[in-house]
Amino acid sequence: MNFERAKSIILIILVGTSIFLTWSIWTYEPEYDQFDQSDLIRIKSDVQIVSDVIKPVSILFHSNGQHFQTSDPVEIDKMEKEFSQWRFTGVKELSMKRLQRKFDDFVHEEGSVEIGFSDDVPISLYKTVLDIGDKELPSFSFDRIIIKQKDISGNESAVYFVSYEQEKIYQSMVSTKRLKDFMDDFYNDSHKKYPEYTAQTINSKRTLFVPENSIKINRFQYYIDTFDIGNLKDALFNYPKYVRQDSVSVGEEYTDGTRLMTVNKENYLISYINPAQKIKLFGSSKKSDLLQKSIDFINDHTGWEDNNYRFAYMSENEQRVVFRLFVNGYPAFNESGMTEIEQIWGKEEIYSYERPYFSLASVLPSEGSVKTLPNGREVLNQLKSKENIDFKSVEDISVGYKLNKSLDSKLVTLVTLDPTWYYRIGDKWFIVPFDEDSGGDQSGLE
Repeated sequence: MNFERAKSIILIILVGTSIFLTWSIWTYEPEYDQFDQSDLIRIKSDVQIVSDVIKPVSILFHSNGQHFQTSDPVEIDKMEKEFSQWRFTGVKELSMKRLQRKFDDFVHEEGSVEIGFSDDVPISLYKTVLDIGDKELPSFSFDRIIIKQKDISGNESAVYFVSYEQEKIYQSMVSTKRLKDFMDDFYNDSHKKYPEYTAQTINSKRTLFVPENSIKINRFQYYIDTFDIGNLKDALFNYPKYVRQDSVSVGEEYTDGTRLMTVNKENYLISYINPAQKIKLFGSSKKSDLLQKSIDFINDHTGWEDNNYRFAYMSENEQRVVFRLFVNGYPAFNESGMTEIEQIWGKEEIYSYERPYFSLASVLPSEGSVKTLPNGREVLNQLKSKENIDFKSVEDISVGYKLNKSLDSKLVTLVTLDPTWYYRIGDKWFIVPFDEDSGGDQSGLE
């Protein structure tokens, strides 16, 4: 074999090897071990942060001997945007003995603004919304932020964080210019822009404010969207492939032998419970941790599905947190729980989780659906007149939406949001019971 022939053979071998290797790379399909997707955290596109979920529900102005209030989410967003840009410093507790006045008089003082929340909010969590300059912060919760016109002077002026239930007041200092701008934008014209309210003393420690005039408010109907039960199952169970499904009277049950998820197809609700997490003595997580991990849990387990849920109630003793559906600034209620996301925490994980598995999709035309609700005085008179209602125990009175489920002619599920007066005792809300002959019927539409 001569030299040239040897080179040709070697070249052919090299070219052939190159072609084979190229083909192998193009056609190679590696065999992966099956990956357990239950270890993945499922985060929806509607992830919420503290400022999305913990929001003021009302702003109350005390001006010239009168009271004006708004729950308009547009107005509240404007005010929230302003006070979230303030810098708070020198946070400290104030003694009521030092103030030498009644707590209720201090809170509702003439010339002040009350920015109200649904329940006590831990400052250690809400500081992610505010700009607080203090390196060390006292541990406290509040359900309203108060600005007083008479305290606005000098370079810095006092702003107060108040817990109505605990009768605690904490003072912080804010730029006076910022506060003057806020009062110019919202307080000074409050009598022109917002409905008038009247004060009612409930007991020696509580005053409530209700509308002076009747309220015209729209009734709504929505088509609803449901979300995939399979995604819920995969998110809530550690090993979804071992979960067994059974049919029950209300819908379906899913269990892995320990945890149980019930799907109520009549009311579009899921109920999840992990009995192994049950503990006799609650209160293992402090308020800020409890609320933060409750927000995180929903973010990580199929999301909110509807960005209209707001923080509504928390019990540190019960390790319980409730988020409620809000529509156009008003809370929504349903006797079956179709407007609430509720969590109860156990030893290391969630013990109980109940929530709707639908969202409000599209609103139907509401022509002719304006409803007139009685004024606040009529509401108060009704509550006082009922022997089965302990009027002195009433803690809040509010307009809300009663959510009802129905089917239209095409068997598409609709929900109706019917404006209604509610009152609260403890953590429970009840419909104000109007007599048919009292002139305060809540059912009439215009």
